[in-house]
Amino acid sequence: MPILDHFIPDIADITPFEAFHTQWAAHIVIDLNERLPEGFLAVPHTHIGDREVDVRTDKFLTSAKKQEIQALYQPEPPVTADVEFPSEFEVFVDYIERGRHITVGVIEIISPANKARSGERDSFVAKCRNLIAKSVSLIMVDICSQPFFNLHNQLLQSLRTTCGFLENQKFPLYCAAYRSTSGNNAKPAVNIWSYPLKVGDVLPQLPLFITSDISVPVNLETTYLEVCKVFRMH
Repeated sequence: MPILDHFIPDIADITPFEAFHTQWAAHIVIDLNERLPEGFLAVPHTHIGDREVDVRTDKFLTSAKKQEIQALYQPEPPVTADVEFPSEFEVFVDYIERGRHITVGVIEIISPANKARSGERDSFVAKCRNLIAKSVSLIMVDICSQPFFNLHNQLLQSLRTTCGFLENQKFPLYCAAYRSTSGNNAKPAVNIWSYPLKVGDVLPQLPLFITSDISVPVNLETTYLEVCKVFRMH
C-alpha cells in the first residue's frame, strides 16, 4: 500500500495520526522481535533518559555470538558524511542492577508535534544528534505532510556536514537511517541511508544496527500495511 496522506479528512476521520503512530510502533516491535538474535529486545515508547545509552554492544558479544549473527544485514551506505559533534558536558547518574538495558538503536516516527514549533524541532534534533554521538543507531521516519518541515536536513546542519541533504520537495516526506562511524583520518563520520518520499510512494527497508557493523532490517512498508488493515484504511 502506498503512503497515505494522514491529514486529509477522509483519512484523518478514520483515526488520528497519534493513534496510528502508536499502533505502527507496536507492529514494528513485533516484527523486529521475530528477527532479533537472542539477547536483543525491541520495546515500544521507552524514554532514553530512563535507560543507559552506551557505545555499541560489541564488547558484550563473544566471538561465537558475532559469527552467529554476522550475516543478518549489512547494506553498503550510499553516503558517508564527515561531521563535527559539538562539545557537551553531562553528568549521568545511573541506577545499576542485574538485567540493565543498554540502548543500541532507536526508531523515531515523527509526529506533527515534533516539527510544529522551533523549540520542539530543536529539542528533537538535539536528542537525535546526541544518540548518534553516543553510537546509537537511529532511524527517522516522517510521513507527516503537515507541518511543512524537514528534520533530517536540520539534523545534518546540527552535525555541521555538507552532504546527505534532501532537496526541497513539495511534500517533504522522507525516512533515513544513521550510523556513527569513522571517516578520513579517523575523524567522526555518519553513514546515512536517506529516501525522499511523497504521498503514494512505497516505504523502503532500512537498517538498524545492533553492533558497529551488524544490522537488522526494519520493514516499514510491511508494518505500515498491517496498521492500515487494523484501522480499515483501504
